[in-house]
Amino acid sequence: MKLTENHSDNFFKNRKKYTLVILFIFFILLFILSNSLSGYYYRILLLFGINVILTLSLNITNGYANIFSLGHGGLMLAGGYTTALLTLPVEFKANTLSLPLWLEQAQVPFIFSIILAGIVAMIVGLTILLPAFRLKGHYFILASLGINIIMINIAENVRPITNGATGLRGAPPYTNIWWIFGIAIFLIYLIWTLLTARFGRAIKAIGKDQGLAEAMGVNSAKYKAYAFMISSFFTGVGGALWTHLILTISPSSFDLLVVFQIIMMLVIGGVSSISGSILGAAIITAILEILQPL
Repeated sequence: MKLTENHSDNFFKNRKKYTLVILFIFFILLFILSNSLSGYYYRILLLFGINVILTLSLNITNGYANIFSLGHGGLMLAGGYTTALLTLPVEFKANTLSLPLWLEQAQVPFIFSIILAGIVAMIVGLTILLPAFRLKGHYFILASLGINIIMINIAENVRPITNGATGLRGAPPYTNIWWIFGIAIFLIYLIWTLLTARFGRAIKAIGKDQGLAEAMGVNSAKYKAYAFMISSFFTGVGGALWTHLILTISPSSFDLLVVFQIIMMLVIGGVSSISGSILGAAIITAILEILQPL
């Protein structure tokens, strides 16, 4: 018994040590890349990092929990518009939009704006999809598609706040390599931690056989809601980071094409796999950049 405990302690100590070494090497690599890459290749690296965040977020629902959702474009939109309205120059908001005075004058620090973007996306996702958790199969997929349709229609028609189809321009260029990969590493750690905890065991059981999981006492509705909340939050954060990279957003920036690109990243890399999400994001990001001039 004592030998087993010592072996377990050594395993966790070694794992912690190796993790710290890998993180140290990774951040050294980021420092080198941030100072050596040209503008074009640096931007591709940032897009890759954002795609990793979005693919990992989608993997929580579409992979581990087996909740096939097509609504992540609408959640990105919610996050993108939230951070834009909180950080756009006061002059632009005063001259272009008709906002409440507190929102017009708002100049929220970047870290708080992306947190609020995640919270708004989470609220939007739960508000629209919570009643749909009782649906199964293609019925739920169609319901999730409603997030995109509803959010794009809101963005196009609530012109005093969103500037309609023209969208919002002039978001501050806050997104950089440290923000993106710092959040990506945190999300990887969060997913890995959750998967090794009770939450992860419940989600994987639901994903494999929901009926059997419920028969064993797992509250599938509760755990699916938790999974969707986490996924929605980080999708909103990904949308916020993307907004502060491209600087100009409109409703068409978050159409179904964006959703299908993220799904392709997940499928090509392999569902229910953290490393697969990273690999899929790398492959599709590279392919899209290669095809862009064609």
